[in-house]
Amino acid sequence: MPIATLLVLSIAGSTSPAVGPLRLSLGLALDSSSTAPPQASADAPLSFELLPPEARSPEELAKADALQRVIDRRRKLLELHQGFGIATAALLAATVVVGQLSYSDKFGGGNTGKYELAHGLLEAGATASFASAGLLALFAPVPFEKGQSGLGSITIHKWAMITATAGYAAELVLGVLTVSREGHLNQQSIAEAHLVTGYVTAAAEATGVGALFLP
Repeated sequence: MPIATLLVLSIAGSTSPAVGPLRLSLGLALDSSSTAPPQASADAPLSFELLPPEARSPEELAKADALQRVIDRRRKLLELHQGFGIATAALLAATVVVGQLSYSDKFGGGNTGKYELAHGLLEAGATASFASAGLLALFAPVPFEKGQSGLGSITIHKWAMITATAGYAAELVLGVLTVSREGHLNQQSIAEAHLVTGYVTAAAEATGVGALFLP
């Protein structure tokens, strides 16, 4: 019990009963005032910052900036990769159509050769575009590993591009063989294999590009 309360109680006990309750009330008031919590100063600043900003070292800031630059570079290269992929799909579709016309003209028509130049130019453009898209994907940095389970769009795209790459390689070999077998009996069969491989390659390319637009 505080000293002020003891003093008041002792005084109240030594005086007359009439003034005792008054002094006892005064002592209780003094006791409650001495134990009351101190009031906050009106001049004290009020802080509303519940979560102060996390302090980061210069090394951590440098690593974060470097990671962001890598992410931005990867995004730009993959955007170009996607653009070249769409262009490749369009060029390859046109190459197959003109290749079919050239095959029909040579082995079922007048063998005029009017489609050969267009077929060769489209084939060269599609091959250059396909190679550019592949190099952009190859040199795009990978800032972090991103695991994916199941048959997702990235998996479909990857296997479709592997199939298309194999198809392109076979197309080049069969195309050279077709030209080299001019006048031979097996030229048509090689040209037919070249045409069928072109359809398969175009389908794989279209599948790979379409997979990029899947959710």
